Amino acid sequence: MTRHAIRYCGIRIEYELERKAVKNLNIRLHPDGRICVSAPRRVEVAQIDAFVEKKAEWLIRHLAEMERESHLRPDGHLHEGMTVYVLGQGYRLHLAEGPLGMDDSQKEQGELVLYLTAGQEVAAKEVYLAWLKAQSGSVFLASLERMLAKTAAEGFCRPTLRVRNMKTRWGSCKPSEGKITLNLQLMKADLDCIDQVMLHELIHLKEPRHNDAFYERMDRYMPDWRQRKERLETEYQDGL
Repeated sequence: MTRHAIRYCGIRIEYELERKAVKNLNIRLHPDGRICVSAPRRVEVAQIDAFVEKKAEWLIRHLAEMERESHLRPDGHLHEGMTVYVLGQGYRLHLAEGPLGMDDSQKEQGELVLYLTAGQEVAAKEVYLAWLKAQSGSVFLASLERMLAKTAAEGFCRPTLRVRNMKTRWGSCKPSEGKITLNLQLMKADLDCIDQVMLHELIHLKEPRHNDAFYERMDRYMPDWRQRKERLETEYQDGL
C-alpha cells in the first residue's frame, strides 16, 4: 500500500494505492474518509492519477457530506458504516436490532455487528469497549511472552498486567509493584505496535526514566521502535 495525491481545482486529494491481481481500476471511499484505489500491477501511476481525477467531483461531494455529518454527531458516537479498528484492521460497523452485544462472525467480510434494542443507543460505546477488553487478555499476554523472550538476557521478573481505557497514555509501569498497565485503545493497533508499547513498559521495570540506558535497550531489542510508535500515534483512530 502506497500513498499518492492529485490536485483538482486547487484541492489536494490523497489516496491509498494497492496493487492487486485485478483487471480494472477500482476506487472506494471509506466511512472514515480514506480513499483507496486498487489497480493492476502494470498500470502506471499517471494513469491511476487520471482515473482518480475523473472521480474527483464525486469524491469531493461525498467527503463534504461526510464532514457535515461528523459535525452533527457527538464525540465518541457510534454510527452505521463507521470504521472501527481491531488489531490493525479496519472494519465497517453495522448496527442491528437485537439483544445488546457484539458479533464478529462477519470479520472475514470486513464487518462487525453491534446489536442494539430501542433505548440502548447510549450503551453502544460501552458494549464495543467491553468487547475489546474481553479480547485483550490473550492478545496482551501473548505480547508479553514475545517481549520476555526477546529480552531474556535481562532476566525481567514477569509483571502483572492490567488493562484500562486511558486518554493520554499508551501504558504505564510501577517498578516497585511489578505492574504494567496497558491502554485498552492499543487493541485497535497492529501487533507490532502493541509489542513496542509492551517492550517500552517492560524496560521501565529496570529503567524508570527515559534516559540513555532506557533508549539503548529500546534500540537494541527493537531497532524500528520509532517507526512503530509513529504508526501508533497516527493510525487506527476511530474516536471511541
